[in-house]
Amino acid sequence: MDVRHVVIVGAGPAGLFAARMVRLLLPAAAVEVFERAGPDEVSGFGVTLSARTLGGIAEADPDTHRRIAAASLPLSGIEIALPSATLRYDGFEVASISRSTLLAILREQAEAVGARVRYRAAVPPGAVPAADVAVFADGAASAHRSARAAEFGTTARAGAARFVWLGTPADLGGRTSFAFVRTPHGPMAAHCYPHADAGGTVVVETDEPTWRAAGLAGAGTVGGTVGGTVGEAALARLGDVFADHLGGAGLVGARSRWGRFTVVANRSWSAGNAVLLGDAAHTAHFTVGSGTKLALEDAMALASALAAHPDRAGAFRAYEEARRGPVTRTQRLAAPSMRWWESYGRRLDLPPEEFGLHFLTRTPAMTYAALRRRCPERLAEAAVLFGGRADRHAAEAPFEHGSIRLPHRVVSEAAPRLVEVPCPEDPDWSELDPPLPKVEDGCAVLVRAEEGREWERWHETVRYAGAVRAGTGRPVAVRVPADWRDGPGLDADGDSWSARVHLALLSGRIDLVAAR
Repeated sequence: MDVRHVVIVGAGPAGLFAARMVRLLLPAAAVEVFERAGPDEVSGFGVTLSARTLGGIAEADPDTHRRIAAASLPLSGIEIALPSATLRYDGFEVASISRSTLLAILREQAEAVGARVRYRAAVPPGAVPAADVAVFADGAASAHRSARAAEFGTTARAGAARFVWLGTPADLGGRTSFAFVRTPHGPMAAHCYPHADAGGTVVVETDEPTWRAAGLAGAGTVGGTVGGTVGEAALARLGDVFADHLGGAGLVGARSRWGRFTVVANRSWSAGNAVLLGDAAHTAHFTVGSGTKLALEDAMALASALAAHPDRAGAFRAYEEARRGPVTRTQRLAAPSMRWWESYGRRLDLPPEEFGLHFLTRTPAMTYAALRRRCPERLAEAAVLFGGRADRHAAEAPFEHGSIRLPHRVVSEAAPRLVEVPCPEDPDWSELDPPLPKVEDGCAVLVRAEEGREWERWHETVRYAGAVRAGTGRPVAVRVPADWRDGPGLDADGDSWSARVHLALLSGRIDLVAAR
């Protein structure tokens, strides 16, 4: 495409990296970036990038990769701090970098190839810049996308939990950590990770009732409103909650505000000469480390499409076709993670090893084989605590619950006192208020997926089974094929019925399996 003028609205990672990539691939094009805020008005504290994302940047732009890698801190392993125990899981490597440093690098890299970045230069919402290509990269709450929501086919759905991004001067070590704390008002949790600059990032997340009961809805904000900036009193209160985890170092805010995560999707990512990029096009919950990753990958794909296709419509179509699949997959993985975090308080009574595996397997990406590659010792430890032996399938462990006594975890689908319930068809049910069956004393629950879709809907089935188990206090089974033991064993790298059942039992989602 003969691109002569590209205007980008938004100087976040998506907009700045897109500006550089367009200039690298289309050096004759004039590229302007407009940002309503100043260069020193950075929101957020730190971001993490996977080795795969960094590898993609290295392939497309070695110089930018070199600078980002040099300013990043490699993190190895994660730590889960519970009220009764602290667990460490190795094999989870990412690179952490402060957001201000990342933006400074991307701005300098964009300007180095001739892109012009204009700060404190707002573009009115609804005004389409007169350019060959107008890129809307102004975030999840994009005013430009909202002004043309019907053309883009925008949907936005807010989650149930409250969260806030904060910072800390604490030494968080070379790991990502998650602290779960019981307070007099309810459960609170913090996602913590250091970066190469001093201190680190702390994202506090809690449910709505706890947030309100703790006095964080207005009273702890500047101006006393729900949407206000978090004030010193609230920062001190939260610092006390997580004092043990932070070594008493406390928390700091930078215009931090409580919010609910909003899942954004668009039927089309382009309209006329305008195209959406990064969070303006799509969002995926931050607990899968996705926002900056998707933004940078979008920027590379858009620039490549503009350089490869002779017409704008074809370029936009190629960009969207290249990115729809990876984005959809990330959103599919992020959805159960978001729901897990909305309801983690209901699982704090699980044994620590079960809770840890429940946390790690909250998305379909973490299979038994993946866990065995990353942290085999912790997996073996959980198996020993569950059934007495690391080399025995969890289904072989005896089961007791009230008057129910079984020598193993496998029952017949036709067993008496087994109440059958279907897994909900709509996956958007909330774990805070799940649709629970009524179950008489002495009965167990059998959760089944629709016939022929048991494998496809396995993760949704065991998610619902876990909610039924927690909500009713009854033993829960899931239906599996009669030959579920056939195929690869627990030492195989591939996924299998046997491995799925083993992991669902170890993570406390189910108690039994019912073979047809």
